[in-house]
Amino acid sequence: MFRLIDRFKTLTFFKLTVIYLRYLIGFAFVFASVVKIKGERFTTLPTDTPVGYFFEAMYQSGFYWKFLGWSQMIAGILLMTQRFASFGAMVFFPIILNITLITHSVNFGSGTPTVTTLMLLGTIYLLLWDYRKWIILFKPDHRIKLDLSQTPEDRFMTHPVWIAAGIIFTIVTIIPNFISLQSHPALPVLWVSLLLVTGIVAFVYMMMQVKKLKA
Repeated sequence: MFRLIDRFKTLTFFKLTVIYLRYLIGFAFVFASVVKIKGERFTTLPTDTPVGYFFEAMYQSGFYWKFLGWSQMIAGILLMTQRFASFGAMVFFPIILNITLITHSVNFGSGTPTVTTLMLLGTIYLLLWDYRKWIILFKPDHRIKLDLSQTPEDRFMTHPVWIAAGIIFTIVTIIPNFISLQSHPALPVLWVSLLLVTGIVAFVYMMMQVKKLKA
């Protein structure tokens, strides 16, 4: 399986899949984290429903509610930076695993468990992509052979454009929590446009650089 992953790492399509999957999952976590960090309720569902009761109990925990928010924020930002995405995926995995189990245990309907399961699978994909960075934890000490200095740098994956796009994504994702998008009908469109334009510009620019980076 690891040989197959190494093969995928030579293909631009799979590189782009990893990069934009990091953005997508990171965006979802950062967007959902700010409400908790601000100490606000995540939902207005009545407490006589299982989901409403669960979220109200989490909200009433106070410090733990904010701790969850900060954990999600940090994991999401690490993923979107690309530079620290490997560490971000490791931080993200236990969080999304816990969330997935909760959505399947409590009656969240069918949509939410499906989304969280897909996010969990996406995170596993990201961890497998960076398997060289953690696989040594599962090997006997005397069998560890690792010299990353012999591995050529992937200039496509580490290009500053991806890092810059990640910073922009982070800032734009947080904006709605400080500026009400409902105050003007054009603001939601502008917000979504900023996200799309950032992703498209980064993609187009890097596609123009592919041959140059391989040279």
